Amino acid sequence: MVAPFLNMKGVAFSIREFGSADGRGPALSAPRLVAGVDVDAFKALAAGELSLEQLDAAQADWTDLANRALEPNAFYEPGFALSAARHFPVSERPRFIVVKNGAGRLMGLFPIVTANPLTGDGLARLWLHRQAALATPLVDRDMASETIQAFLEWMEALGNSTGVVFSRMPADGRFRLALERAAAAAARNVKILESYERAALLPGGDADELCQRAGSKKKLADMRRQARRLREMGRLTFESHETPEEIRVAAEEFMALEAAGWKAGRGAFLSEPALATFLRSATRMLAREKRCKIQSLRLDGRPIAMAIVLESQGRSYCWKIAFDETMRSQAPGVQLVYEQTKAHLERPDLEYADSCAIANHPMIDKLWPDRIGVCDLAVSLRARRERDFLASCRRDHTRRQVRELAKRAANRLLKRKVS
Repeated sequence: MVAPFLNMKGVAFSIREFGSADGRGPALSAPRLVAGVDVDAFKALAAGELSLEQLDAAQADWTDLANRALEPNAFYEPGFALSAARHFPVSERPRFIVVKNGAGRLMGLFPIVTANPLTGDGLARLWLHRQAALATPLVDRDMASETIQAFLEWMEALGNSTGVVFSRMPADGRFRLALERAAAAAARNVKILESYERAALLPGGDADELCQRAGSKKKLADMRRQARRLREMGRLTFESHETPEEIRVAAEEFMALEAAGWKAGRGAFLSEPALATFLRSATRMLAREKRCKIQSLRLDGRPIAMAIVLESQGRSYCWKIAFDETMRSQAPGVQLVYEQTKAHLERPDLEYADSCAIANHPMIDKLWPDRIGVCDLAVSLRARRERDFLASCRRDHTRRQVRELAKRAANRLLKRKVS
């Protein structure tokens, strides 16, 4: 059952029910004013839950929201998020909380994973599934803080979480500022749970100069030597595949190239039927919206390195990369990123390119010298139970520490490579 949304800007509204996740919720009723207060109905915000089927039917509205979002996030746009929700196990599917205004326009999208009452730490989380690099919610840029407030009040009324974790958002982005304004307006506590920096490519400059700044002159000389060696072996070309038909063919090539390498049987898309179906669905849907391209480095027409790039509002997300490991000594993956760098720098519309990499990545950090901060923030929900929120944050911190130690131990034991 969807909880009511209480007291927005000091004016109480009887808020509409959006329906439960299975689509069987009660019918929606229009907002009404209390005590005859004259308020623009179009600005009355209502939060509620939509089923996957309801969101599927509202893809046009969802895309419209993505185009006017305060902070872009390609991983929460319909092509990507709908494909993930459809093809991943039901246990990994989020609850889709949306905020609408009085005219029924979609103002915010917040996919969440609610706290487990038995084993959880009491914190609900924005959905960050294993294939996503960001979990920044989509909110209307003109009513960002108000939309966030509506979501937080809905979550508070739901009553089963001490706080909400906003996972993997740009640390210095516009959404974080709006979130902190919304939290301050309601005297909510905000805690940073994790933060790190990852490589990014900012506009301006020259690819060679950037490589030298990130690495060294020797690194650049090595790259040039490896490129000459590749050209001696055949015709070397850099290609960008962008039409739906090109994407369909290139996606199959990418999966085959990835599966032939070290990820085979351990994370490669072809290692799990659901993952392969997800990739095909997501790239094709995004290609129709011109929000995806697959770039490749080819030797006599054969791909030796490929990358899937997502696009949203002037930002580019270097989501996945694969390369021919039989040619590791010529570093085809590095050569591909170098060619991508040159292509990115020629784009006047590019705000920045996000590497989507882990912190201190051994390859991309030596090519892209710039960094963007990424953080996880927790916002309290129960003002009178602040102690519970802080206890939840401590449990989250412990869980992260244990997970990191276990990951390092497993990597050492299995001699895993960093990806």
